[in-house]
Amino acid sequence: MKKRKWLLSGLITVMLMATLTACGGDKADSGSNGASNNTAGNTAANTADSKDTNSSAALDPFGRYEEPVTLHLVRSLDPNLKFDEGKSVEDNEFLDEIKKQLNIEIVYDWISAPADWDQKISLAISSNNIPDAAIVNLTQFKSMQKFNQLADSTDAFNSTASDMLKSFYESGGDALKQLVETDGKIMAIPATVPKASGMSQMWIRQDWLDKLGLEAPKNLEELKKVARAFIEQDPDGNGKNDTMGIVGPSKSGGLSGTDGNLYGLDPLFAAHKSFPLYWLENEQGEVVYGSTQPETKQALQTMAEMYKEGLIDKELLVRDDSLQPILDGKAGIFFGPWWTGYTIADAYKKDPTPDWQAYAYPQADDGNYYAHMAAPANTFVVVNKDCKNPEAVLKLINLLLRDEAKWVETGLGKNPGTSGGYPLFTVFDNVDEIEVSYDILNKYLKGEVEIDSVDFSTHKLLKDDMNAIKKLKKEPLDDFSITNWDLKDSGDLITTNLPRLVSIMVGDRPLATDQNIKEVYSLYYGQTDTMSSRWANLQKLEKETFAKIIMGSAPIDSFDEFVTKWNKQGGEKILGEVAEMSK
Repeated sequence: MKKRKWLLSGLITVMLMATLTACGGDKADSGSNGASNNTAGNTAANTADSKDTNSSAALDPFGRYEEPVTLHLVRSLDPNLKFDEGKSVEDNEFLDEIKKQLNIEIVYDWISAPADWDQKISLAISSNNIPDAAIVNLTQFKSMQKFNQLADSTDAFNSTASDMLKSFYESGGDALKQLVETDGKIMAIPATVPKASGMSQMWIRQDWLDKLGLEAPKNLEELKKVARAFIEQDPDGNGKNDTMGIVGPSKSGGLSGTDGNLYGLDPLFAAHKSFPLYWLENEQGEVVYGSTQPETKQALQTMAEMYKEGLIDKELLVRDDSLQPILDGKAGIFFGPWWTGYTIADAYKKDPTPDWQAYAYPQADDGNYYAHMAAPANTFVVVNKDCKNPEAVLKLINLLLRDEAKWVETGLGKNPGTSGGYPLFTVFDNVDEIEVSYDILNKYLKGEVEIDSVDFSTHKLLKDDMNAIKKLKKEPLDDFSITNWDLKDSGDLITTNLPRLVSIMVGDRPLATDQNIKEVYSLYYGQTDTMSSRWANLQKLEKETFAKIIMGSAPIDSFDEFVTKWNKQGGEKILGEVAEMSK
């Protein structure tokens, strides 16, 4: 959308939303406890002395302002959410805590139901009428940046972000900086997420491999051999021809994804260096779409052959639930992220218990495992460029990160809790959180680390993990086969802790230890203007074409027709937009 068109369409909306105001402009008196920027009270407060006092407090991540600072925010809220008696989203213990500790007053310009959020925030963006700060997705963040609505948060972040928040930011490395920085300027505060969640890997029945005298398959040819053996050699020993090789996605699932795609066939694509749904740069420096590349055609050819042989589940994209054959003990291989241990938790109660192990296989022909990675953050705290106290937004985040665990423990604002009562609430984590947990837990089991020597300030669940693993893990301590866990005498730990520990020690082991993993990030994870009107149809075209090729109802050459249609029906224009957005 051209900027002139945007400005013209925004004029009408501005008149309709005159009550919404930005931090740097004059604020109408809303009748709230927070004084407006142009009231007599604030005028008196803005003396040189009080400015100096507030400026000094601003540099302290937890410094309390001498004079009140008001932040105008917006948020989504489930209308069915229950607050403690006499409390509301605009009057609760968390806002009292913020006022007490920081002298920041929160005013909500508007609150929407989750279903209306995208429309409301998009309207605020298009009318150039955004609040002091908001939590938005990548597309909304990039739109605000495109229209020059956002503050450069670099100075505020460097001076006021807490050590914990800075550690989360640094854990994201270059991938995170490329997402939120422009010319070295931090344009949003990312709510970082563990990178392990985006990597799919091969989960395989190790007990079946051992019974048949097989090794974990490292490449596609070995994978075909093992899948065939799982089908033909009765690995469950019941004398029946009722086992399968590779389970695929159900009818509600996807062949590939841009995040943890449980049961998807992403590693089969990656073994061909194919990355559907990803925006990539080719050898000529051009932006290309992974789904339309020759490597994807080769991957589809391989999968079609495997499906025809019965190595991939015949009920691919037809099953109601891909988990069922796994829990029934009939499947030998599937693909999923590190947290798969949670998903198959019921399998730990089986007798005998299936031994699912995870590997960064199958590798490509160069011996590397190419892992498509999710965005290191998918929500962002953005600050209006006209905000007079951008550091106050950092203080809100600092306080949440420091005190949330204490608030939960003491029952502060129990209903609805921090997620419903705290302004700008979102979850932050180390990008390498799961790898760090894997390393520390390994060292703890070996006696190389003591629990009292670990800093848990940025690892909220690690202490509980360390306590639980000592109770659940049996000798040998460096072998995480399911038979080496205490599945009989650990009571509730089997339900509450074992799934997480298996997810870390088995599910994240490849990412934490394998030296042949090549991480592949998309150039862009958001939505462009043309995608808003064309993407659904393009995705339908892609899914139907890929499914038909794999399942044999369309020839492999129909891929070329798909590429032509994809470009003509908006794909070529989207490529140009992605190229511009990813600069």
